[in-house]
This record gives sequence, structure tokens and C-alpha cells, in this order.
Amino acid sequence: MNNALTKIATAQAAAGGRYPRFGRYLLEVEVIRTKEGFKGDSAIAELKVRESDPLPGGESPNRPGESVDYVENLSDQKKGGGGRFKSFLMALVGGEEYEFANPAALKKFFDERQAGTHLLIRCEVYPKQLPAKDGLPGKVLSGYRWTHVELNDKQLAQVEQSRKASKLPALADALY
Repeated sequence: MNNALTKIATAQAAAGGRYPRFGRYLLEVEVIRTKEGFKGDSAIAELKVRESDPLPGGESPNRPGESVDYVENLSDQKKGGGGRFKSFLMALVGGEEYEFANPAALKKFFDERQAGTHLLIRCEVYPKQLPAKDGLPGKVLSGYRWTHVELNDKQLAQVEQSRKASKLPALADALY
């Protein structure tokens, strides 16, 4: 039998991906990881929707409780995926760019400490129209605007409780 057909037959059916639809969100980080694939290295943030609102005149966004993925390809320098993922991490913890200039400083988000897990972040996912090319209309991609969430005492206690239940170190220990 054809090898490609075997791969299709033994694969799990996909339901169209877990990318967020256009809208405004309050998201909780479930896990941050990297993945090596045939198109190169990717950084992936798996996020749970806590709150969502549609954009004016837009489609319905993902509903609270759904999981979505924010994925950036890190291998194509021209496309700037590494810089966009750095912006996500900076907004997540309210950090400055110089704090994320060293790979060792980033490690705590991807290793067993999972420094970003259970933190909240706001995001607006909006349509981004690429210019027309070769007589064809430009593609519509998703743009992301990340905003830091300053946790109040109740939210911070909830984050710590969730981290403890997930057997992760306390937030202060994971971040520093």
C-alpha cells in the first residue's frame, strides 16, 4: 500500500486546527513548548479561553472553556516568528525586551518550571490583509495584539493554586 495513504489512515482526524478566531480574549496559558517539524522549529502556547468578545461586525470568537493554540515558526528569520513570540512572552509577564535577550532567560518558560503556565493574558486577534500579488487578492492572516494582565490578589492566589495542583513550582520560584 502507498506510504502516504498509510499515514492518512493511521492519523487522528483533525477538526480544522485550534487557532483562535478573530475576537478579543482573556486567555490562560496551559503550556508553552517548542516543537521540531518538517517546516522547522515552532514555539507553541496552548491557551484556554476565559473570556471572549467579537470584533465589531465580526464572526463569533472562540467560547470560554475552549482551547486554542498560538504558534510561530522560528526557523524563517525573514518572517519574524521569533520576535512575535518574544512579544507574547514579554506581554505575558510585563517584561522588557532586554530581559528576553538571552536564551537562558527564556528556558524557564519551556522547561519543567513552565513559568508562564496559568498566567492570564489579553489578546485581540484581528484580520490582517496581505497585499495583492500576481493579480491575485492578498491572503487574510491573523494578527495578534498581546496585552499584559496585572493580576489582582484573588487572581494571583488562583494562579498559585492551579500551579500547585499541576505540580509546578510557585510562580516566584519559576520566574526567578
